Amino acid sequence: MWSALRNAVSNRLESLLRWLTASVIRSTAIFVILTFVPILLLTYYIVATSIRASKASAAAADEQVEDFASSLLKANFRGEREALTGAADESALDTVLIAGLARHTPAAERRQDAATTRAAASLARLHQRRQELLAVALYRADGDRLAIAPADAPLPATLAQPQLPDWFTRALKGQTSTSPVLPPTDRLPRRLAFAVAVNFTLPRAAPAGTPSAGVLVGWLPTRAVDDWVSHINSGPDRFLYVLDAERQMVAGPASGPFPPAAAGQLPAAAAALAGRSGSGEFVTAIQLESHAITYAPLPEEHMALLVVRPVRFGFYIYRVFYDKLAFIAVIIFLLAVATGLLLRSAFRYYQRYNREVESGRAKTEALLGSIGDGVFAVDSEGRIIEFNRAAAALTGEAAAGVLHRPYDEVMELSEEHPGQPAVRPDPVRRAMAQGRTFRFLRDLTLVRRDGTRLPISFSAAPVHDEQGGVTGCVVVFSDASQEREVDRMKNEFISIASHQLRTPMSGVKGVLALLLEEVLGPLNRDQQQYLRRAYESNERLIALVNDLLNVSRLEQGSLLLRTEDVDLAALLRTLTAEFQPRAARYRQDLLLEPPDAAANAHVQGDAVRLREVFANLVDNAIKYTPEGGGIRLAWSASPEQVAVEVSDNGVGIPADKVAGLFQKFNRIQNPLSGREFGTGLGLYFARSVVELHHGRIEVASLPGQGTTFRVILPRQPLPFAADEAAAPATAAQEP
Repeated sequence: MWSALRNAVSNRLESLLRWLTASVIRSTAIFVILTFVPILLLTYYIVATSIRASKASAAAADEQVEDFASSLLKANFRGEREALTGAADESALDTVLIAGLARHTPAAERRQDAATTRAAASLARLHQRRQELLAVALYRADGDRLAIAPADAPLPATLAQPQLPDWFTRALKGQTSTSPVLPPTDRLPRRLAFAVAVNFTLPRAAPAGTPSAGVLVGWLPTRAVDDWVSHINSGPDRFLYVLDAERQMVAGPASGPFPPAAAGQLPAAAAALAGRSGSGEFVTAIQLESHAITYAPLPEEHMALLVVRPVRFGFYIYRVFYDKLAFIAVIIFLLAVATGLLLRSAFRYYQRYNREVESGRAKTEALLGSIGDGVFAVDSEGRIIEFNRAAAALTGEAAAGVLHRPYDEVMELSEEHPGQPAVRPDPVRRAMAQGRTFRFLRDLTLVRRDGTRLPISFSAAPVHDEQGGVTGCVVVFSDASQEREVDRMKNEFISIASHQLRTPMSGVKGVLALLLEEVLGPLNRDQQQYLRRAYESNERLIALVNDLLNVSRLEQGSLLLRTEDVDLAALLRTLTAEFQPRAARYRQDLLLEPPDAAANAHVQGDAVRLREVFANLVDNAIKYTPEGGGIRLAWSASPEQVAVEVSDNGVGIPADKVAGLFQKFNRIQNPLSGREFGTGLGLYFARSVVELHHGRIEVASLPGQGTTFRVILPRQPLPFAADEAAAPATAAQEP
């Protein structure tokens, strides 16, 4: 139904497009409609670009004003400090400070008065040179005033009210400091204080701990700073604010965009007082007005400089249309011509593309239909989008009836192992979830529409897009009835043959053992040598038969595991002791590394089968390690699993051989492969047993440097579920 609806809508849209483009009038109408949106977008782009350029130009001008104002203010403040510093070096100030330390005697008081007169004259000369200062005063370390110019300046006689201000204390420590704005009084305006230290040499009779410095203070009215700012040409739309360390306004416009209290609360003021410079926009919460603010610190005065410019959006719009109107008209005309040409070209391309798509779809359907195996594809939601004739024949479903249906409604799969309940695997969703191919070569059965059961081989491969995401899955399956029958007959033959061979070989082993033990009579050296070779050959045959029986049980599903508590640490210690004589035969070091004392190596599993796994790995390590080499066994544990490593420094495995390492009857040729007998079944059996315990084997190897096998076993084996992977002998995964 959905497919028919989709085709009907597609055909109707195609007919409508052909009808619209067949007439000049209709094509013109389409052109007008399709051009309107691009024109609006183009106009928006031009307006936005021009506004951005105007804002950038205004911001650059703000920075130039800020740089000039900052340089001018720093120079003026520096001039005031340097004047005070030069006056602080005069001897008259040192004399009056030293005289103030003498005892109060008539002679000392006369010297004190004379020194004060000379200091006042020196301060008067300084005030004459710097007439912008309200006054210049000399203070002792305790804040008491010693001299002032002019003499009638209404300044307090002491600064300790009740304690000395911070800026005065910093000056005593040798730092040139500037005070915050001091509040006005009845006789004094708002003002700043510049303080520099006056250092002198203490007389010998001075008590210990007597300060050896005074402070020279120059009092500057804030209207002088206002005068400096007013001489800066910032333009009609820019306002300069100077704030002190307490965010009080030192200088600023009388009718600016921000009152003094609001200017001090701006985020830009805090940033500048923190030593940062920059720019940004600030929108007031009540008037919803936008202001561009450029800010910079005045670090020596602990002040901040703000350049505020109101942002008028209407001015930008006016500039854009005044400058770009003719350009917009030309663009509209060119766009109209280009749209007409592109529209006709697009329709022709659409027709050609539609024919190619239809041709490609027909070829794909013919190709899929000619494939003998069943093939179907699903989308990311698991709905069937392709279903060839072979798939329809194998499932008994009609190809047209399964499209857009969930695949698990059409493909009922059952995984059956001897001695175990049947489960329903979901390889398609697992392939899409894990992004890799899943293949089921055995033990998978398809329940057809009529209820009959068909053995199949099954492969599910995810489909990736250009970004690597999974967009669907392609499945190929085929009738495996004949292959299953051949496998059954082969396994029965191997099982019967192995059982029939093991009985006489066990008897031969017993007879050879009696002969070697000289129970039946003494043997000479040659006889012992021949019998020992015969015994070893018989042992190899018994090992081969046992391996074949184990593989046969695995493939028939009759290899049952017992669940018991297994101490892997004890198992590894036993194996290390058992293989020591064999390692010593090749002068190899076989070591079991001690684990963490608090670690626990207990897992739930079959102790006999796990011993066979690790014995096989240790046996291989000894086989393929040259004389004088080393084999290391180690294990580590976590709350969920235990990992065992078997490492050697032997011949290693080439990278192109690692993929087939766990296949049956696979032996990799190397310089040591002929030293001892091998069947090529040990690693296949080991991986199968580990995977039956729901664990895994990892291998890392470098040719000529050695190999490390890592076996990871969960502490509690997980129960089989319907969506788990098939048994090791029946399923394979590809990266």
